[in-house]
Parts: sequence; C-alpha cells; structure tokens
Amino acid sequence: MAAEETLRKPQELYRESLKTIILRILAEKPRHGYEIIKRIEEVTRGRWRPAAGTLYPLLEQMVREGLIEVERVESEGVKGGKRVIYALTGKGWKTLIELLEKKIPAKIDMMIYYFAETCILLRLKGYREEAEKLCSQLRNGIEKLSMAVERNCELDVLKW
Repeated sequence: MAAEETLRKPQELYRESLKTIILRILAEKPRHGYEIIKRIEEVTRGRWRPAAGTLYPLLEQMVREGLIEVERVESEGVKGGKRVIYALTGKGWKTLIELLEKKIPAKIDMMIYYFAETCILLRLKGYREEAEKLCSQLRNGIEKLSMAVERNCELDVLKW
C-alpha cells in the first residue's frame, strides 16, 4: 500500500473502491441505481450489496466530479414517471483507466503476500497438506486469470 493511502481515512478508501466498481459497471452500459446495486451483488457473487444510502450520495458526488452524467428517461411505475440513468463521461473513462492502472501492481503484491508467501509459512509450521491445497487453488486461479487476460485483451469487440 502506498504511503499516501495509509494516511487516508478508511471510508475514503472504501468509497474509492466503490467508485471504481461503479465506473467499471457503467463501462458495460448506462444503468439506474438499483441496477448498479444488483450488478455489484452479482459480480461479488452475493457477498456484497451496497445500501442505497451509500450508493446514491456517491453517485451524486461522481456527477459533481464530472465522472458520470445523468439522463432522466420516461418510465412507467417509477415515482415521478422518470427513471434516472447514469452513464460514464469521457472523464469517467479516463479515471477508470487511471484507477485500474494504479491498482494492478498493488493487488498483485497483496496476492503474493496473502497467498504465495502464506504457503511458505504453512509448510514451515507443519501445515504441508493445507499449503498444497492453497497453492493448488492459487495455480488454478492464476491459470483462469491468465486465460481471461489472453482471451479478453486480444478481442477487438466485447459482447455484453
């Protein structure tokens, strides 16, 4: 973790992670707030569902920052008759790229620390079988990631 990140408040780091996830989700297509919440729940396989009280203030902040824009679309069954749809701006796309470029090295370093180096510790403390299981899961994850990078980074057009 960079020195400047250790000086930041935990809620700022949390909001930045949520901001990155929102930008990534809106990169797929414009969405309304509930769709964003459902998509976060989907991509985290049900492990996380941000509260509306967390999401909507952040969306408003992102609009003020110029990262996303709002479109009000006629919609039946919605209070006021209009649904608020959020979409990335050019600045939002650039910010998403910058955030991901910053996060890749840090995430890789953390994965090495948590998983690969833990295998060494497990073996040293007599947990050889558990170390082998963890390393096997890590190898499988690396293989899946490698295949996804090769497959997705070579495509000219992604299909959503």
